[in-house]
Amino acid sequence: MTAVVFAALLAKVIDFLRLLSNAAANKSAIVTQLAAWAGGIGLVALAAHAQVAAGLVLPGTNLSLDALDGSSVVLVGLLVSSLGSLAVDFKQSFDSTDSAAKPPLLKG
Repeated sequence: MTAVVFAALLAKVIDFLRLLSNAAANKSAIVTQLAAWAGGIGLVALAAHAQVAAGLVLPGTNLSLDALDGSSVVLVGLLVSSLGSLAVDFKQSFDSTDSAAKPPLLKG
């Protein structure tokens, strides 16, 4: 794994802590990030046990998904979803008209 994916996780954890400082106003963003992390972990766990992805080797390592232990599945899931969250943030930074806006997960 490269430092970039670990930096992505660190950046999203820091963003998440900022959101928690005003949790009442940021409920939707908090739930969205938690859902992204849970989805990332779930996806990696599913892929690690799926025969179709068993031979998939993690970039920068010699480990295949089916060789990961539980802690590694959680870590890779967090890394993948944090990198995805940063990609969404990057896309949104160029969308000044908010044309790609999606409704929040929570109403209110």
